[in-house]
Amino acid sequence: MVIKGVILDLDGTVYIGSKLLPYARETVRELRERGYVILFLTNNSTLSRTLAVRKLSTLGIEADAREVMTSSFAVSQYVSDNWGPSRVLPIGERGLIEELELAGHKIVKDSESAEVVVVGLDREVTYSKLAEAHTALIRSAKFVATNKDTTLPTESGTVPGAGSIVAFLEVSTGLKATPVGKPERYIMDLALRRMGLEREEVILVGDRVDTDIEAARRAGIKALLLVRGHSGPTRLPEVTVIESLSGLLDFLKREDDG
Repeated sequence: MVIKGVILDLDGTVYIGSKLLPYARETVRELRERGYVILFLTNNSTLSRTLAVRKLSTLGIEADAREVMTSSFAVSQYVSDNWGPSRVLPIGERGLIEELELAGHKIVKDSESAEVVVVGLDREVTYSKLAEAHTALIRSAKFVATNKDTTLPTESGTVPGAGSIVAFLEVSTGLKATPVGKPERYIMDLALRRMGLEREEVILVGDRVDTDIEAARRAGIKALLLVRGHSGPTRLPEVTVIESLSGLLDFLKREDDG
């Protein structure tokens, strides 16, 4: 089946920190000119769809909110799908809180009223905030994670990711969080529905084997691994590797010609 849509990871694939990666702008422009459906998909829960669109715009890539999916958006939908409008105690930043509120959830700060604890990346997390979440979980609040990424790439190297904070609470409570972001099927099924395409018509491009390539494998879609220093060994068989986003265009041309 002909590829009609492309899912692009953001951190480490389109940009790192505030630095646009080589050929990203040109690749997105050419994909649009060729008529591909594009979806930017990120596990970075500090971004809402609006904030992601704004960041892309500052880097010279115009996008619509309907073309963006973040783990903060996906987790807000997951909570709605499973428990309806809920009282949520979030560990996270503006993007997560914004998406939870847009989905109709009530943000709470105390463990007594929390029905769900949602944990994402929080670069200003405090011990008291973690202790409140710990208490809520011990009192039987649902435990959901935006993702379990151990690290996040930055211009100066990797920093702890949301998974590091999730692990703190898993260890302290003895409970396991339900992850929603890549490589989980929930966010991938949500992405495919948003694109309106069959899985055979979509290809994913990302820089991590454990999240991006594994997400594509679980969802049954094609994938390209953008090789970066932190990608780690290619543990999955038959992974096509590219060295920059321009390699995506070459791959799609070969697919079209084939």
